Parts: sequence; structure tokens; C-alpha cells
Amino acid sequence: MKPTRARFSILLMLFVVTAINYMDRANLAVAGSHIQGEFFLSATQLGLLFSMFTWFYAISQIPVGYLLDRIGSRWLYGSAIVLWSLFTLLMGLASHHFFTTATASFMMLLVCRALIGVAEAPSFPSNTKIIATWFPDHERARATATYSSAQYIGLALLTPLLSFIVSQWGWEMSFYLSGLVGIVFGIYWLVAYRDPQHSRKANAQELEIIRKGGGHGSTHSPAGSTKVNWQSVKYILRQRTTWGLFIAQFAASSTLYFFLTWFIVYLEKGLHLSIDKAGIGAMFPYLMAMAGVLCGGTLSDVLLKRGHSRTFARKLPVMAGMLLTCSIALVNFFQDSPVIAIAILSFAFFANAFSNLGWVVCSDVIPRHLIGTLGGFLNIFGNLSGIVSPIIIGVILQRTHSFQYAMWYIAAVALTGFLAYLLLVGKIEVITPPGDERAESKNRFETSSNVQREA
Repeated sequence: MKPTRARFSILLMLFVVTAINYMDRANLAVAGSHIQGEFFLSATQLGLLFSMFTWFYAISQIPVGYLLDRIGSRWLYGSAIVLWSLFTLLMGLASHHFFTTATASFMMLLVCRALIGVAEAPSFPSNTKIIATWFPDHERARATATYSSAQYIGLALLTPLLSFIVSQWGWEMSFYLSGLVGIVFGIYWLVAYRDPQHSRKANAQELEIIRKGGGHGSTHSPAGSTKVNWQSVKYILRQRTTWGLFIAQFAASSTLYFFLTWFIVYLEKGLHLSIDKAGIGAMFPYLMAMAGVLCGGTLSDVLLKRGHSRTFARKLPVMAGMLLTCSIALVNFFQDSPVIAIAILSFAFFANAFSNLGWVVCSDVIPRHLIGTLGGFLNIFGNLSGIVSPIIIGVILQRTHSFQYAMWYIAAVALTGFLAYLLLVGKIEVITPPGDERAESKNRFETSSNVQREA
């Protein structure tokens, strides 16, 4: 009997939910200048609103990662999708039609944005755990790249649509519609998702492919039975490679958060485009980023399959992408030429997405039973950039009235990420805490599997 391909239907679900996730993160960026004008916000206040999501998203990572390792992806992730979509919908109620003062409306926006951050916290730890559960290791980078590409293609296709909605029916409608879409899909997730060992669509042959390839689905302990060994967590947190991954994730996410927050404002106020033209202009960097993440993930898996070491296969795309991301600073010399400026931004975002293997490397070096917890730490560092960068850019704009120093800031952070991989991240292999039998068993199994594949 031929093996089924149920894992690819799971990948499609992750693709859709990631597109919804980033639509709900980016709709504030599309509506940002209109909200700023309606409520008379300063650039620093708008930066605070942009960063509010990430404050609470980052704070929630450790408890959410722990819950993920305890109760599993189905109920935690499905409930989270419904909740963050509900809070997105409620952001539309911050309009002056419902509040008598701009201060009250601004506070409503801040509270909803914070609650969206809490509810979206399970997203990427869940995605990583699901990919590690459902996919053999030689398919994992491409699978991660595929669902990650949804954040870019979703933004490329939905940003012009959201811009049109804002220009025609007001910024509130963009939150109503994106919230409703997410609620419907969250209910579908709760009904449809199952881990491999509980799936009625995956046959024994597919489960064997997953198991032999280092996946965890066919032997995964039931949700709720896994206890987190905090001594093992502390040991992994003391490793140089772990901190290299954290710093690099911060660096890569800084560029991403610029494109999720200030980018549309930059197109409107830095390049002097209308909201409709800004929505169309934004398509090109997002599409290039989608191509970048697919190219980076595919290259990594191809290198691994052709016999190169896991270290070389993972580190090459990351380091090359981060170094090329620094080219974003060149846009400062072409602010009077919107077409050239958008082309430079598109290349820089392609390079940034090309380096987007942080979660793949996380699944390569973190013992499987600790991915939720330590993935939470990784997500904290990645999303600290979403706290720091929007506020720094807002302060820069308020003091200089120019985006030039903001672009230099993004380039400098990207260079820091490159140096972190060069100087801190060592061999890409499972970090085995002393005395942790599950990690040691996993390490022995992966070594045996790698030898068999290379043979």
C-alpha cells in the first residue's frame, strides 16, 4: 500500500493560519496613518501602538510554550485563533462612533492590540512543534518555508485589498472583515486538526516515513503526559549556540517588523505615495520575501539531501541572507525615486526572508520534548524587536522628521545577526543536557538516521 500524504494537508492548514495571523498583525500598519490623523497621535504614540502587540506577545511566550508541551497543538492553537480574531474584530469598535474622546479610543486600541498579542503567542511554537511532529527532517526546512511564505504572500495579496477597504469604507471595516475570517478558520481548526497518531487520514506507511525521518508523530507521548525538565532547559539556555540563535532571531525579526509596522507609513510619508498606490507598491517587497523564504528553505534541504553537513546547510542561507539584508540602507540615496526605492526594499526583504530558518534550526538543536518551552524563549527574543524597533523608529522620526536613520538602524541590526551566526552559533546538532534520557535517545536516533541516509 502506498503511503498517504496527509502531512501536506496539515501544511496547507498551517499556510492558511499563518496568512491570517499576519493579516491581523499588518492591518494596523495599513490603517496606521488614518488612525494617527483621526486621533491626533504623535509618531511616538503610533510607534507605541505598533509595538503594543509585541510587548504582550513576548511576555506570553514562556507560559504558552509550557502549555503547548503539556496539552498539545489542537486545542491550544484552535482556541488561540478564535480569540485573536475576536480581539481583531473588536478593534474596529475603537472608532469615534463608539467613544466620545480620542483618549478613550486610543486606550481601546492599545488594550485590543495587547490581547491580540497574548492570543497569538502560541502561533510559531505550535507551527514548529507541528512541523517537527508531522515531517521527516529532510522535508522540514521546505515545510517551514512553505507555511512561512504565507506571511508574505498573504501580505502581498491582502495589503492592497485592505488599503482599498480603508480608502472606501474606513479603517474600522478592515478589522471587522479580518477578524471574521479568523474566527471561521479557528472553528475549522478545532474540528479538523489531529496529531499523526490520531489522524484518520495518515496510514501506517506514512507514519513510518515520518518516524524514520526523525519525525515524532507516531511515537509522541499523549498531550498532558510530558513534564518539562527545567534543569535541561537551564542547561540549554547556557549554551553559546542558543544565544547565537536568540540574537539572530532578534536581528531577522527587526527587518520583518519594519515591514509589518512602519512600511506603509514610509511609502505614504517617505516616498509621498497615496494610500492606494502605497498598497500596490507594498506588493512587490512582500512577493519578493515570499520567494526568498521558499528559496532559503529549499536550498537548505537540497544541500542536506546532497550530503552536506546540517551545519553548512542551515547556516549558509541564514548568514548570506542577513548580510544582504544590510542593503536596505541604500534606499536612503533614492528617496526621490519611488520605483528604485521599492526595488531596493524588495531585494532587502527577499534577503531577510531567505535567512528565515531560525525555527528550523530551533527544531534541529532543541530536544523535541522541549520545543514548546524553548521555542517560547526563541520567540521572545525574536519579538523583542517588535517592541524595540517600532518605538525606536518612532522616536527617530519625531526627532529627525526623516526615515534615513531608521534605515541605518535596520541595516546595523541585520549585520549584528550575521555576526551572531558567525561567532556564536556552532555545530547544528541536538543539544543534549546531561542526564536527560529523552534528549539522549533522540540524539542517538537522529545520528543513526543520518548515517543511514548518507549511506
